[in-house]
Amino acid sequence: MKTTFKHLRNLLLLLFLFNSSSAQVHLIGNNFNFPGWHKLGILTLPQGGADAEVKIIAGGGYNAIANQQGECTIHFRTSNGDSNNNGFYASGSFYNSGRTIITDVVKVVQIEQSTWAFYANIPSYIGYGSVLNLITGQGAWTTDLVREEPPANSVFLNLTEEFLVRSDSYFIGNVGIGTYTPQERLSVNGNIRAREIKVENSNWPDYVFEDAYQKKSLPELNLFIKQYKHLPGIPTALEVHKNGIEVGDMNAKLLRKIEELTLHLIEKDQNDTRQNDIIIRQQKQIDELIQTNLSISDKLTKLENRIAP
Repeated sequence: MKTTFKHLRNLLLLLFLFNSSSAQVHLIGNNFNFPGWHKLGILTLPQGGADAEVKIIAGGGYNAIANQQGECTIHFRTSNGDSNNNGFYASGSFYNSGRTIITDVVKVVQIEQSTWAFYANIPSYIGYGSVLNLITGQGAWTTDLVREEPPANSVFLNLTEEFLVRSDSYFIGNVGIGTYTPQERLSVNGNIRAREIKVENSNWPDYVFEDAYQKKSLPELNLFIKQYKHLPGIPTALEVHKNGIEVGDMNAKLLRKIEELTLHLIEKDQNDTRQNDIIIRQQKQIDELIQTNLSISDKLTKLENRIAP
């Protein structure tokens, strides 16, 4: 990478939006070239619901091995004079958007009731030759861009990372929830709760009921299960643990097994019906034989009585 970073022309804009339009512009230089904690500056903002918005925009580079296209918005608001359980007199949140994670942690350290120092953890390189543009209103801002960790044993607030979508959105790449490295169109590291999920599948197993479909016999299934300890066509517990399952595909496989089981039950019912018919016929024959034997026995008894002296 040698001199690659020296030629990056990425633009980084930090916008503090308050209630007026006075602005300050500061050259950042190389301050954001290294991952880790960075102090952004000190904000003095009066209590009573005053707002501040910080927007960090990275992009415009031409390095093929790096991607600094993205932005982070930090929103900060003072309270009505009350503090939370930690004695902090404000609240805030932030969210990232674009193709890079500008910051994964934002920490605000309370210096006094209306004075705060802002720190951001930058996980990766986001640009060289950046510019800091501050728009201040009723508050006051002092730029202090240095690589520095938040002080220990201080009154601080870790801002909550949130995701904001203002309208219908289209995502070109993969989306991760609870993960920074999604491998699918949507990767969720956690649970999903929904009233309904619709999964499309073009390989629904109606073919099981076609005359040409060949299913395993019950003896064949018995041998397979004894040998492999799972149903044919169904992944093993180890495979599911390693790779997970595709819901649509798995539902189709389970339905195929249900349909095969249904066919086995139909065949068993047909066999049972045939066996029952045979048993009925045999029982009828037995009853007839019993009646015949009784008739013969009665005739023999009468004959013996006639012959007896």
